[in-house]
Amino acid sequence: MEEFKQFGIDPDIIVPEESLIYGLACTFSLAEKQIESCLKQYKLSIPKFNALMIIKHQGGEAGISQAEISKKLIVTASNITKLLDRLEKDELIKRFPDPDDRRVNIIKVTEKASLLIEEVWSIYIEKVKEVSAVFNSDEQVQLGQLFKKWYLSLIK
Repeated sequence: MEEFKQFGIDPDIIVPEESLIYGLACTFSLAEKQIESCLKQYKLSIPKFNALMIIKHQGGEAGISQAEISKKLIVTASNITKLLDRLEKDELIKRFPDPDDRRVNIIKVTEKASLLIEEVWSIYIEKVKEVSAVFNSDEQVQLGQLFKKWYLSLIK
């Protein structure tokens, strides 16, 4: 527990549940900063990149609704609107009215976004591998399964 001293956490009074949450939060924050640094050269943030990936790969040719993007990114409707506004301003997405429901916008990536994703993907995945390299592949799978279990318990 000594490693938590650097974060201002008293290792003598921390309980296992707190070390799990603090450790996850600190690790996520540091990993996110490293990944974001590789995206920055393309004028992308992690939320922008994740939104583009969802729109392109889960929306496909048909596109995806703003509400679905919001659910998948686990953000509020107002936050997704602001994020999509920025992506639209950057000419990376287009909004189309849903022909069946005027209240719904269907979001699709532009050709510019597709090319950007293609260009960024290999750099992004290399950074993810680098950040995860402290674990061997078996440990990565095990951790992935544990996080999935935790995630599924929290979304109930």
